[in-house]
Amino acid sequence: MTTSSEQPGLSAQPEPVGMNLQTDEAKATVAEIKAENEALKEADRAAEAQAEAAADQAKQLAEATEEVLEELKEMKEGTATA
Repeated sequence: MTTSSEQPGLSAQPEPVGMNLQTDEAKATVAEIKAENEALKEADRAAEAQAEAAADQAKQLAEATEEVLEELKEMKEGTATA
């Protein structure tokens, strides 16, 4: 038996205003987190590009150093035989 104070289908009623506000705040928080995640992804891509450039520079420096050492070795051998 149902009494007059019980209302069948109570869940079918619209959400209270406070719940709607909370949902809007949650949506705003989600949007903010998504924007921050995208910014982090962009920063990650930029850092990766910088790391690749630094690795290329290090490789070039190593090659140049090797060439200079080889030339110095040849110079030293040339003065030793003279």
